[in-house]
Amino acid sequence: MSEGEKDHGRTTGAVAGAGILPRTNGASIAYRTVAGRSPGVVFLHGFHSDMNGGKALAVERFCTDNGYAFVRYDAFGHGASSGAVADGTIGGWVEDALAVIDDLTTGPQVLVGSSLGGWIALLAALQRPRRVAGLVGIAAAPDFTETLMWAEFTPAQRRTLLEQGEVWLANEVEPDKPWCIRRSLIEDGRNHQLLVDTINLYCPVRLIHGQRDADVPWETALKIADCLAATDVEVLLVKDGDHRLSRDADIARLTGTLADLLQRTSTMPSASDSRPCSTR
Repeated sequence: MSEGEKDHGRTTGAVAGAGILPRTNGASIAYRTVAGRSPGVVFLHGFHSDMNGGKALAVERFCTDNGYAFVRYDAFGHGASSGAVADGTIGGWVEDALAVIDDLTTGPQVLVGSSLGGWIALLAALQRPRRVAGLVGIAAAPDFTETLMWAEFTPAQRRTLLEQGEVWLANEVEPDKPWCIRRSLIEDGRNHQLLVDTINLYCPVRLIHGQRDADVPWETALKIADCLAATDVEVLLVKDGDHRLSRDADIARLTGTLADLLQRTSTMPSASDSRPCSTR
């Protein structure tokens, strides 16, 4: 689990170190930053994960070794941040991401999102098109609350969710800690679906997905690519890759993909000149 963080107060700009970012709603976001050059990198972790996962740490090492600014953080309810995961919503986690981008970074950023983090990264990029210079999705899972939860609930589970406001799901990683899924998460997720229309992003996007992913179908990456308005989109399918994509070869593939994207975005016009996205 994540270690506690000392509260350094509200921070603006790329600052080396760690701290707590207060939110206007009374919540707080734990974060770690590395100072460096632009474009910077922001890592967005997955559902029931945190900023101390293997991929986040590997991306941080890559950025440190290559002089890029970097931020990783715990979304509301995760890791060392305040709250409980069960009380989180897609919209709330997007607001966390926007606060991190606005208050902890300067200049163009490349967002690297894993699973849920991939969904949040896409939504955040839509709201900050002049700040997001590129995006890497690792088993990105947009719309999963609808397509992978609600759609797969049994009639009994749906009834329980609607009548009692929550339902409990088995946790294969930690069987003694089942997941509480609230009705608010499902309903809010419907307000943030992306794969039902064009995703009006124009920055370069790279999508990495394992074809042995038992949690998010690999076809999701193809759907994202098809929906994106951007033309500079690449999908990399890993035939023997699982959902986590955390093996040494997976990490090397991720950092190599990120290196290429950073090199490309560093030679592009300033993010302030990029084409803004329109309403979905």
